[in-house]
Amino acid sequence: MNTSNPGQLSISRDQVLVAHAADMIVRTGFSQDDFAQALSSNLHILIPEKATGKDVPDFDKLALGNDTTEFLRASGAWLRRVSRWLSGEVDLPSWIEEAWVQSLTGEFHECCVNELASRHGLTGARQVDGDGNPVGAFGLLVSRLGSVVQLGSEILEDGRIDVEDLNSLPEFVERLLSVEARSCELRLRAEAVLQKQSASPVLHQVKTR
Repeated sequence: MNTSNPGQLSISRDQVLVAHAADMIVRTGFSQDDFAQALSSNLHILIPEKATGKDVPDFDKLALGNDTTEFLRASGAWLRRVSRWLSGEVDLPSWIEEAWVQSLTGEFHECCVNELASRHGLTGARQVDGDGNPVGAFGLLVSRLGSVVQLGSEILEDGRIDVEDLNSLPEFVERLLSVEARSCELRLRAEAVLQKQSASPVLHQVKTR
């Protein structure tokens, strides 16, 4: 999904986060309870002291305690807090944002990152590390390119991009952002290898007679 609307003022950052989470819950088997537990887990991984200070339950620790009553009490209270954020009843606090994004899965995570990045003129490339799979990134790029070509062909059938295409443009922009992100990921990986190679001393073989 893309929450941007060129005819209206942009919605806030926390509204973007909530919209993508709500869309994921509606369209997948990932329930609100699943999302709440994933959010709790990510908060304790990313900002453990803050999470503890804000009374975010650590379900892994609670499960080890074998106290069913306490587990259910903490689970119910946390689910109510998350429900208020999802419904917009309570604004999403900034300290939760990173863990919130990490709790989104698959395309919902990617689309959310891309939309947030695009608001600042950036590309939502994933962090490149030594454990990443370039084949997987390339496969995603090919897949995203195919979807861009398909939708782009429909939009450009009359040779123009204009108001007649308004219904398709948000999705088209979203797909283009995804292609940019995957391209950037592969480019960064290739540049990292080139930089590493240029920094290494070149050994020349000495010919012997």
